[in-house]
Amino acid sequence: MKGIVILNLDKKSELAKDVEYPQDICEELGVTDSMLSTVFEEHKRVKTGPNYLEMQIKRDLSVASFFTGHSSKHFIGKGDHVITVFLSDEDILPRNFEGQVRRIAFELLPKRKDKKFKELFAKSYDLLEKGELDAYWQERQEFEHDIGEKKVKIDDLAQKVSLLVSDRSEHLRNVEALKNEVVELYSKLENWTSQMAELNEYNAKLTSKNRELTRLTNVQKLALDQKDERINNLKAKLGDTVEIEKGAEQLLIEIKKVKLESEIFTQEINKLNETNKKLKFQLLKAKRESESMPNLELEIKKLKDKVLGVNNEKERIKQELGEVKTELNLVKQERDRYYKIIKGKKLL
Repeated sequence: MKGIVILNLDKKSELAKDVEYPQDICEELGVTDSMLSTVFEEHKRVKTGPNYLEMQIKRDLSVASFFTGHSSKHFIGKGDHVITVFLSDEDILPRNFEGQVRRIAFELLPKRKDKKFKELFAKSYDLLEKGELDAYWQERQEFEHDIGEKKVKIDDLAQKVSLLVSDRSEHLRNVEALKNEVVELYSKLENWTSQMAELNEYNAKLTSKNRELTRLTNVQKLALDQKDERINNLKAKLGDTVEIEKGAEQLLIEIKKVKLESEIFTQEINKLNETNKKLKFQLLKAKRESESMPNLELEIKKLKDKVLGVNNEKERIKQELGEVKTELNLVKQERDRYYKIIKGKKLL
């Protein structure tokens, strides 16, 4: 081997030399940027993902090159990089040489910004030259990882089946409890309906009494107004001094009589007002009790909907249990297929 170079795509998507070992090996070997671009174009022609190729770039120089893959898609180590090894005509590459170059991409490229990167890069090249690097095959590791994930998925599905069976029993108990609760509420509804009829009848009586009391209050007020008018007329007659002296005694008697009647009327009005307040309070209480009925009907409707929701949940659980069983069978079939593949490729 004569050397190694790592190429990458810059921000303008143009190919550039990132690091080379030994230093300035490309200039020493007469490798131009055009030759390196040819290698990169050949990689893109093969496929966009990670790929390996060997080709001759000049009469006495060939390369073994590995493209890590595009950063926007599947890649190894770090996307948009090319690791190119310069070979002489005497070099005979081992069968796992591609895996060794992949190891450099997987382990070194993510550490590109480390201060000791160049030192690690030189050590990796020395191991590569001696054939002492362990090959890295991501596809095989992904395959083994996929098998592990399938096993975990099978365990999760088994646990999910157990939980669904347990949840189904719990839902059945909830349905029975809700049925009993609905029966009890229907009984309460019948009692409240009977009470509501009695309240409506009592409310009608209170309304009638309230109207009568209001009418009596208005009549008493009118009588008081008439008494006030008589007092004012008597006061007007007091303008003549002679008449005042003659009728003073009679006026005093009349005034006392009017005042006594006024006090009696005032007491009756106060009693009527107090009775009116009590009737209004009873009327308001009856209205509030009557307004609570729609809330009861709404609560019963919600309970019916809840029972219906539980029944729907039962059907959904049955359907989901069937789907889980189907998915479990598919996973078992896929597991058996993977075991056949592993056994066939002697990976175990």
